[in-house]
Amino acid sequence: MKRLLRNKPAVKLSLLFTTVVALSIGVGSNPIFLQHEKSSVPVTTSTTIPNDSAQQIQPQVYWLKSNQNKLTLVAKSLPSDSSGSTPQQILTIAVQNLLSAKPSGDLSSTIPKGTKLLNLQVRADGVHVDLSPEFRSGGGSTSMIYRVAQVIYTVTSLDPNAKVFLSVGGQSIDNNHPLGGEGLILQQPTTRDRFAADFL
Repeated sequence: MKRLLRNKPAVKLSLLFTTVVALSIGVGSNPIFLQHEKSSVPVTTSTTIPNDSAQQIQPQVYWLKSNQNKLTLVAKSLPSDSSGSTPQQILTIAVQNLLSAKPSGDLSSTIPKGTKLLNLQVRADGVHVDLSPEFRSGGGSTSMIYRVAQVIYTVTSLDPNAKVFLSVGGQSIDNNHPLGGEGLILQQPTTRDRFAADFL
């Protein structure tokens, strides 16, 4: 333990390198990078959040930012007064914001206009999200990948390790119902880490 403490610069450098690597997700020649607002909002790592602490957590909505032909996922926290009292209500509000709000400034979204949230449930096995058929329309493989990334990261903003079951019009995005003409297929359930591994 004493040796580790004496080598603080090396430890800090190692942690910095690990953080940078963990926050970059490659998709073909278009790497995804994650950028978070500076926030003092606590992040929980448990799937179930007690109702008394849920009100203190701000969900985050993930938008896209383009910089030198690279897309970046940018997390924006919703106002605290827009949060519900349960994780399911909180995430429902976050996804509805993602689908209907207009991103500000230089931020954008690849989610097609008119896409609606049909259902969102937080269950013991993960977060189940069902979107309207508009989610399948328009765009190539890059657009499909980034719109899925926006949804996955938004619904896991309370728990980055949560499992996600994503469907469109009641049909799971899988081998039988791939997303778009490019045929994007998700392993269900998926997670942030699995998404990164599948589309690295």
